[in-house]
Amino acid sequence: MPSISTTSPPDVASRDSDEWNCKSRDNEKSRDSKELDSKSRDNKQEQADYYYSWVHSHIIKYQTPALGLFPRRRSSYVTDNVYCGVVIWALSKVFARLNDGSGRQIELELTAVKTMRAILCCFSKQLHKLEKFKKQQDPEFCLHVKFDPETGEEIPQQFHNIQIRSVSLYLFYLCQMIRSGLVLIYTLEECHIIQNLVYYIERAYRIKDFGMWGQGRKDRPDEPELSASSIGITIAALRACDGLNLFGSGCSHETTLFVDPDAVFRNVSILHSLLPRESKSKDVDAALIMTKGFPAFVVEDPSLCSLIEENVEGELRGCHGYKRFIGDRGGRSDLSFLSQDPESQIDSQTLSESNLSNAQEDLEWPFIILFQTMTCVFQGRTEDVERYRSVLDPLLFNTDGYPTIPLYHSSRTGTNNTRTTAFQAFLILSELLEKQLIHPHDIDYRREKVQSTSGGSPIIQIALLSESTAFQALLSTYGITSQTPNQIESVYVWPSKKLVDLLYYHGSDEKLGLTGRPKRPLGSLCTSRVWKIDGKSVVCIPLYQDKQDFYISKDETFIAKAIKSHLKFLRTHWRESSRPTFCLFLTSVLFKKNGKPLFKLLNTLKSGKFKDIPIKMGRLQELITAASKKEVLNAAPNMDFHEHRILASPVLCRRTLSIKSLTDSKTELSSSRSTNENERKEVDKEYGEIVAECEALSEEDLLSFATTDPATCCNVIALIELSRRRGKDYRVDGDTITELMEHHYKTQDGDWLALRCCASFLRKTVDSLAPSVSAVIASGRSLSFGVHGQPEILVEGPMHPRLLRGILHDQVGEQSQLHSSLQQECLIYIAELLIDHPELFKGILIIRLGSLIEVLQSAQRLEQRPLEKLPPHLLSKKIRNLLSADQKSKEGQWKEHRLITGILGRVPDDFPSRVWLILQHQNIRFFCGEGSLVSSDILSTKVSEPYFAMKIERFLNCFPTDTRHFVIELFHVLSATLQRNPEVNLVEEFPVLEFIEKSEVRLEQSFEEVSKKFIGCLIKYEFVRLANIENCIVS
Repeated sequence: MPSISTTSPPDVASRDSDEWNCKSRDNEKSRDSKELDSKSRDNKQEQADYYYSWVHSHIIKYQTPALGLFPRRRSSYVTDNVYCGVVIWALSKVFARLNDGSGRQIELELTAVKTMRAILCCFSKQLHKLEKFKKQQDPEFCLHVKFDPETGEEIPQQFHNIQIRSVSLYLFYLCQMIRSGLVLIYTLEECHIIQNLVYYIERAYRIKDFGMWGQGRKDRPDEPELSASSIGITIAALRACDGLNLFGSGCSHETTLFVDPDAVFRNVSILHSLLPRESKSKDVDAALIMTKGFPAFVVEDPSLCSLIEENVEGELRGCHGYKRFIGDRGGRSDLSFLSQDPESQIDSQTLSESNLSNAQEDLEWPFIILFQTMTCVFQGRTEDVERYRSVLDPLLFNTDGYPTIPLYHSSRTGTNNTRTTAFQAFLILSELLEKQLIHPHDIDYRREKVQSTSGGSPIIQIALLSESTAFQALLSTYGITSQTPNQIESVYVWPSKKLVDLLYYHGSDEKLGLTGRPKRPLGSLCTSRVWKIDGKSVVCIPLYQDKQDFYISKDETFIAKAIKSHLKFLRTHWRESSRPTFCLFLTSVLFKKNGKPLFKLLNTLKSGKFKDIPIKMGRLQELITAASKKEVLNAAPNMDFHEHRILASPVLCRRTLSIKSLTDSKTELSSSRSTNENERKEVDKEYGEIVAECEALSEEDLLSFATTDPATCCNVIALIELSRRRGKDYRVDGDTITELMEHHYKTQDGDWLALRCCASFLRKTVDSLAPSVSAVIASGRSLSFGVHGQPEILVEGPMHPRLLRGILHDQVGEQSQLHSSLQQECLIYIAELLIDHPELFKGILIIRLGSLIEVLQSAQRLEQRPLEKLPPHLLSKKIRNLLSADQKSKEGQWKEHRLITGILGRVPDDFPSRVWLILQHQNIRFFCGEGSLVSSDILSTKVSEPYFAMKIERFLNCFPTDTRHFVIELFHVLSATLQRNPEVNLVEEFPVLEFIEKSEVRLEQSFEEVSKKFIGCLIKYEFVRLANIENCIVS
């Protein structure tokens, strides 16, 4: 296949414009132009008639008369039907342009409508699955995408059913057709089904499926994994659905689709973590052509698009098309969107079992050239379109007088000329675009919308609300202007939890058995809008200030940090043309101990700039004019707007405090500081010590200890021990232990160990936990929960909040109840650091929360201040300092460096390539217990693949943390030795732990000393076959 030019040709639109400008010339040229226009119209009419006959002969002919589906012999697939519907709709656009009065435009439109509605009918038979899947993402309840073409009943698939991309593709083109003016949705119930399909695909970033080709993991094809192509088309679908009124503009908000912008962001984040790969196990894949180009166009980074293009062109391109992926033998794939001609006697199963399974070389698929061609048309790359056509045209064959694209080409068996309905649709659609019978914007309204809304940094609007007039007056003495809830009567300020409750009704339908949006937290993009509900304006406070959030919202320094992160996030990810707007609710509690961080931040924001982010602060009523507004909701049944006002929040407006000047507060704090320092030796006992003391107490002493006032961490731990003996419902002074713990959790402000123990006991979970897990996964890393030294729980993909709660409170809580809170905190801070300072995690493949806490606790013991008693912002700072210190100079600190890197699991950048070199050098097996690294491990993978790095990581996990870094150093020495002495061979069975023990290395020794001991051990104990390496120097 010839190389493809990267230069852009002149814009097609400008060329058309130049032709029309000829009309303004002299009369003779004007007459000539009119004659040319007339000939051009006649030519286009002939072309339209030709394509009309072609579409009828090769596509519409096979549509089932009753339901309107296009069969694949005895079955019908969603993706086949969508593309058939799209090409019919596109052809109707040709006749709309001609306005020939033949009625063919209406006929084609109604045929396309019939197809799309037939798919909707099939989905409507599975609403019980839809309702369950949108809440749990359990593969058992995923929608079937294979139907009986006559009845629309689902057909159990022989291979893989988790096909999120099929539902996304359907929604994408459904919305495109509605935006073009087609009437596809007839009833309110159908609107509710479509809205629930949006909820169904929103979390594609955490749903493992079988991708475009029905193939699972590279090494285990029956196991699904996150696929970039599936997430990509989902992003395109969500953007197409956003704000679309299914009945047309001006209709009820109940028929307007709601799309969570934060869900779109998370999908984009995970997509970019996978690219330029298709998945963790698959490197180059032709499905990415449809992700970066037609139809999705969701990769906006030009350099990333170029890299994908280079990979595909370099590794998958052949003379007769493209391989779908490396090693494409057809095999057991269900060929999920290859639909055979219904009259053909060959079906997908036959192809899989006969022609494909015996192929010894990769198959080449000509239809992929069509997607490349259509991408070039959309991007105006005319020269590349011609080059692709020059490759494709010789491959086509004639059927009933019309061109037909082959199924695939094999150098062993030749070209398979089985006609496929879907492939014919691709071919016809490509030709309609190439010959400019339709323009790209005729079939892609969503791209225009996305391009028009992507701009520079938005102006972020912030309104300040005070809890009372007294506190408002106090703030004004420091130059901070705010409003009270009573001064914004025309606007309602809600906690985001109330909006979550309201969205639960959006799309609900009791008759269909459907609820609305699952009750999951709303992120920063959602809470930065003004919501119009029954004509009333509603503004939300951010999640980190919400009463439903974790105890860390009681740390004023953390709130200041959260506000800064919020602003940076909005600047980077806001896509709307209007301004993001949110409220900060200021309470005296936030300023009770140390208001300096918040005051400093508020004064910075007042200046109109925070770093390079433009800020506008003012009265809420004034800011609403330029704010982003979302008018998609009707009030829930019997909703009282006043009941949900922020003023009524019992936690945000906690105990009424006597508001002194902040100077007095600081004086009190200073006077008590010396007392606290004197008492620290007595008070600062570690959690384990207090637990041990409580366990030794009698029940009578526990009761006395637990009811001491004021409550401290010791009282809380005593209550936990009492509940262990008598149960959570045991009553103390008339209240159950659970009620007492709830009281302590709400009223406690400064005892962080008490708060953490209460949160663990009450099974509190931070609302933003699942997005934090997604942020870790998006960075290309895995996550480990569990106490250091005990069995770990490895998380390698985004997870449902329900599963996370189970891991934290059931599994981690069983190991250490306190860790269920501490590990949540650490996860939140790590997610923030990964976004702001990803370099701190260089070389760490698995982030082990338990190990991280172990290192921090060891350091705090030296300072005689337990980690669990630090305020959240200090814990966050300790994590950052630890990760930074670990990367500094190791000279003179080898023992500390080896221990810390061993526990954190950090490896050098070149470590995988060094292991690869050794495994490639000879047939060898490194082992430790049941773990091993074998030369055969590199046969089915590449050194750059994540799965190879994970194999190494699992092997390193077999060693104690104080030995792990010695293993890394050993492989460094071995790789350097083999590079300089290629004649050297190691023993085929290499016991790594035994070797390290025999070498007698010590943690405090330098790398040079350890290297010499390793070399000596290799010779002394005959771990090498050629021992002439005494003078080998390892750098």
